[in-house]
Amino acid sequence: MTVSWSATGGSVPVSGYVIKRYNADGKAQTVGSGCSGTIAGLSCTEQAVPGGQWRYTVTPVNNNWRGSESAQSAAVTVAAPSLSLTPTSVSSLPAALSGQVQSFVSGQTITFRLDNATTGTVLSGSISPSPVPASGTSSASVTLPAGTTNGAHTIYAIGSAGDVASASVTVATPVTTTISTTAWDGRDASAGASAVNQSDTSAYAGDSRTAASGAFATAFSTSRFLQYTFNSALPAEGVVSSAAFNFNFAGTAAGTTSCFYFEVRKASTSAVLGTYGSAASPVACTTGTTLKTTSTSLSEVVKGETANDLQVRVYASSSGSQPLSVDLATVSGTSSGMAFTLYETSFVDSSTGTAAAAAPWMLFASDGVFHTTLGDWATSYSSSRYLKLTFPSYVPTGATIKAVSIKHSYQSATSGANVCYYAEVYGNGSLIGAQGSSKSPISCNSSSTVSVTDTLTLPSSLSVAALNALSVNLYVSRSTAGKSRHDLAELTITYVK
Repeated sequence: MTVSWSATGGSVPVSGYVIKRYNADGKAQTVGSGCSGTIAGLSCTEQAVPGGQWRYTVTPVNNNWRGSESAQSAAVTVAAPSLSLTPTSVSSLPAALSGQVQSFVSGQTITFRLDNATTGTVLSGSISPSPVPASGTSSASVTLPAGTTNGAHTIYAIGSAGDVASASVTVATPVTTTISTTAWDGRDASAGASAVNQSDTSAYAGDSRTAASGAFATAFSTSRFLQYTFNSALPAEGVVSSAAFNFNFAGTAAGTTSCFYFEVRKASTSAVLGTYGSAASPVACTTGTTLKTTSTSLSEVVKGETANDLQVRVYASSSGSQPLSVDLATVSGTSSGMAFTLYETSFVDSSTGTAAAAAPWMLFASDGVFHTTLGDWATSYSSSRYLKLTFPSYVPTGATIKAVSIKHSYQSATSGANVCYYAEVYGNGSLIGAQGSSKSPISCNSSSTVSVTDTLTLPSSLSVAALNALSVNLYVSRSTAGKSRHDLAELTITYVK
């Protein structure tokens, strides 16, 4: 900023002038080089004037004498340094961005950093001309490197004399995600009659199919709880909104009042992320055996990586020292524009104060915890004898499907009795296709101690709608009439979004 003035009149010449700069509020500022100290001439040029609205004054001095300060000059606005870059959103990396730096003090060289002007990653970039010319404007080019995470970022241009400007850019590159999910909804028609609901009684649905705990005490205790660990099925980097813990419960005796509060924990470490309610102020209470429906928002579950490592510990009390009847224990929310529900993979009942061993959902893993069919399979296949397994939905709209498979592990319930099966796969209620047939089964197993595990590959051309409503019917026969045991039913999907 160049400031000039007329010489002071009087019989004795002054030795120089002192320049002051004021902001819009009338507060004096520190004057930069070029106009600091005592100026002998009738003009000066202040370097590196920051952006803002400024007024200047001139005061004559002569040795120790100081004259009257002049009136303030007219206001002059100095534009703040700025950086503009395009495009502002990129879908592939590395990405070349171009634009301008403006209102930078001339003579500066420029470096670029990502997300922090001091410590951020130094980016490959340049300006032209360089250094910044007298106009304060240069064209700029910057490269956003491979590996930059999806989401909003800030690119900083840092001048060698201290000017700093920034521009925003959003990275939205396609991400390959693989999810595995279990069938919590099971329907057993092994006897050839109507399919009987064998879904997870305390976690899958609010369907009045309840599971009773052990007896709780009349007062809350940190050693008396029900603990639910949930499945991991969401993109780790995805944003989660409207997360909630859904818990339907009741007492098991008329006139008994049951109450609960709960903690949200990291399943991997058991670290407490948040507490809802307390012994003094429970989340909810109910009297009698009529189920009470509750849904509590979870403020700490805002990312997929948190939802994928989730555990809820429910502390309860019962005025009659009775068990708790649970109809539903799930976590729901929205991720990548898709509604989701997480179900229990294992359950611990410590209602009596002594924690029982974790009880995994029988179809979650090949762990020797089986679903044994309700009825006896016949020696020949029948369209009315089957086990129907339905998988929950976690594939977001607009995803491109890359691979789909179903893994199934089973054995005979009787050693030496050969169990064989084939499968029909349905999407959204429509038959997608068969795996094996009554004449050529997928596999057979006559062992009651060693499971056979099959992987059924499905077409990657399946629609998202079909995959989000996928079920499989297992048609089974045995060499002698009897039961089978099923240890794993897992759907794995790889998609790009």
